[in-house]
Amino acid sequence: MTAIEDAEAATADHQPLVNELLRFKTFAELRDSAFYQAHRSAFAQLLGEPRVYHAATATPRLAAFLRVVMWNIERGTHLDAISDILNHHPVIGHADLMLLNELDDGMVRSGNRNVALELSRRLQSHAIYGVEYLELTKGAGNELRLPGANTAALHGNAILTRHAFAAPQVVQLPRCENNFESAERRLGGRIGILTDLEVGGVRFTAATTHLDVVNTPRCRARQMRAMLEALDARIAARGLSRRAIIGGDLNTHTFARGTRLRAMKNTALILGSRPRKLAQRLARPIRREPAIGEFARFGYTIADCNDAQATARSVVSRLDDSRSLPPPLRWWIKRRVGPEGLTLHPRLDWLAARGLRALRAGEVVDPATGVASIDPQTFSGLTDRGRALSDHDPIVVDLLIE
Repeated sequence: MTAIEDAEAATADHQPLVNELLRFKTFAELRDSAFYQAHRSAFAQLLGEPRVYHAATATPRLAAFLRVVMWNIERGTHLDAISDILNHHPVIGHADLMLLNELDDGMVRSGNRNVALELSRRLQSHAIYGVEYLELTKGAGNELRLPGANTAALHGNAILTRHAFAAPQVVQLPRCENNFESAERRLGGRIGILTDLEVGGVRFTAATTHLDVVNTPRCRARQMRAMLEALDARIAARGLSRRAIIGGDLNTHTFARGTRLRAMKNTALILGSRPRKLAQRLARPIRREPAIGEFARFGYTIADCNDAQATARSVVSRLDDSRSLPPPLRWWIKRRVGPEGLTLHPRLDWLAARGLRALRAGEVVDPATGVASIDPQTFSGLTDRGRALSDHDPIVVDLLIE
């Protein structure tokens, strides 16, 4: 397995490539073109090889146990405040394994910064970055009107750690969305990132993934199954133990999306449900989201690694593209939800462990720092000058590595 190292990965400008890609209206047209065939190996490297940023002074902050944070940081737009939380929050600041989703590299909407590299430097943590998409636009909604131009135009996920790691790998997942032909045009697809991690002489696998938000729960389950199968195949090939920790935004909102009929059904269900019943459905989606059930099939536990809180916020007017709905239904929605919209609170983010024990509050105390283990928790309400740092909340679990 190869990886693109440090400076080489931090200097790319893909706008000439993006301009060529924009000439093609459909992915089928692109795939059959001489241009695609000529650049096929470059696309494979861009989307299939991890980018690794080493931190020369990376030093774990805890020795008695491993604190893990999983967080979708919504592109890293509030990078300064996010890095401050990851560095100095009384709980999150002691995490030596950070499983992060939605990190931009060279996007106008996040200041054209390489978010993974910046976090690596600020947190003194090694970073492994996997590219999901080469972005062909500036994003969605108001982002399209931002001044300036993208540079690297990349978006993906990352694993950051202060522990020794080896053999980082990107896994490409089954496709649920045709992003190349959507309004927010992209080349690529959902991925997972895997790496060996060594803590206290014990080696195990750490992984993160981000499943599709559109399409169906069944398709998300296929993506999750492919991720866990790839993880087990890696473990078998490398002769490793089955110990593993995986976390990610699994987009377990319980709805099928992506068509006009689905949008109408979802709107009727949301606006016709009792608030308490709808809240329970969104915060406890296990029965309706088979992707979560895949963990048990592969021997993982989720009950010990997660609390029962919602982890994200979605405005109902954005749950599906309202332009796909008939005008009378759009009018009814506007009257029903009001100008501010109806905010939903689903649990989209999860951690799961196999062969590693999740600790409870006060069970273990790190002798050097006096930091005690905590129960698995969701940390809500993190803001920067009154604005949420992300549309997702970070979740934390403490693991005993033995």
